[in-house]
Amino acid sequence: MGWRVSVVLAEVAVSRLHWTWGMRAMAHYRWMGKAGNGAALNLLDWTLVLVIMSGVTLWPVYWATRWSSTARFQLVLAVIDAVLADGKACTAPRGWRTSRALRQVDESCRRVEKCLFKVHSIAGSVPRRSSRLGLIKRHAALVAGAQRAALHKLDIDPEPAFAELARLQLVIGENHLRGRQAALLPAELLLDVRPVSRLRNTWRESAHMAMAILVAMAAAAGAAHLLPSIGVPEDLRPWLTLGAAVLAATLVAGWGRVTRILELLPA
Repeated sequence: MGWRVSVVLAEVAVSRLHWTWGMRAMAHYRWMGKAGNGAALNLLDWTLVLVIMSGVTLWPVYWATRWSSTARFQLVLAVIDAVLADGKACTAPRGWRTSRALRQVDESCRRVEKCLFKVHSIAGSVPRRSSRLGLIKRHAALVAGAQRAALHKLDIDPEPAFAELARLQLVIGENHLRGRQAALLPAELLLDVRPVSRLRNTWRESAHMAMAILVAMAAAAGAAHLLPSIGVPEDLRPWLTLGAAVLAATLVAGWGRVTRILELLPA
């Protein structure tokens, strides 16, 4: 089954690229995949075949995620989504719709911030060992801090804050398109701005996730030890154990982080 799936994926990739040599290779690998023809292949032969197949399959995927229009303009797309979310939240009627719109604004700003921290990679014009990289990263941290400062004003004076936040994001997207990766915002807008530490946020988020996992494991172990002693039926124990683990992790790390952990579990 693994051989068939890999061959199909590779054939789709090379056909999309109109790669003549790749199609010939696919025909050759299909011939080797037959029981009679592949009997003489040893472990080294199959390893080489797997490496070649992985290269043929993964290279188009890497190219698409790195150089496609969606990848190259992901910061611009995130800015557009954020500006649209700002407009919807500004014009939304009061009530639960406003609360939902504000959450969407916060989520869209978080996506813009993630793109800011990898703007050097998105642009594709800055080598990893370039001396320009440090300047771009420091500026991205300041820009992220300026966006957070504008976002925090939504809870103080919402109406002008929406327009200011949208204007700020549009300037970021426009300068990014112009190739000004170290000048996404003018210097006067970055005065007295506290830069966002990506490393600190990463460590903090990792600590929250690790704490959630540890607490969930402890709660599951405690429930598995306690439930038999109080006479819980055996068919209910796995569900109650799972519920105790999820409840403990939610109380410690929040439901959002718990859902991200649950997405990693096999279906």
